[in-house]
Amino acid sequence: MNGNPSQVAETFYSAFARRDAESMNSCYAEDAHFSDPIFASLGPTETKALWRMLCASAQDFSLTYSVQETEPDSVSVKWIARYTFAATGRRVENHVHAYLRLRNGKIFEHKDEFDFPRWARQALGPIAIVLAYFPFFQEKVRSSAQKNLEKFITTGR
Repeated sequence: MNGNPSQVAETFYSAFARRDAESMNSCYAEDAHFSDPIFASLGPTETKALWRMLCASAQDFSLTYSVQETEPDSVSVKWIARYTFAATGRRVENHVHAYLRLRNGKIFEHKDEFDFPRWARQALGPIAIVLAYFPFFQEKVRSSAQKNLEKFITTGR
């Protein structure tokens, strides 16, 4: 992999489409951090564990992506993940806009943005139609996801 932001994004997301967490994680700098509407701020260990966990547990998973804008040290990517949310058995189609900042050809900042209420309605069902807009509900989802990640880091599953 060269340091070209577009190529790094291609490497990362083609590995994600194959559910190859180790190849994804090879794109990250040692001090990388990640954030999205569910995982507010992950350090390098948690970031790499997140992708291992998601790739290992993905059910009926498919991913499409398109590299959008490239700058000398950054790239944005629009991607769509389709999968069955394991906790509820519900189908999800999550539309995400990713922003990757690179240093020395590696991702050191990765931020994903998506419509949390839309995701919650799909993943969690009708109860989330209203609740997804309330901070207490969003925090409950974040807390549960963080606990799942911590369990994965500790146990490997």
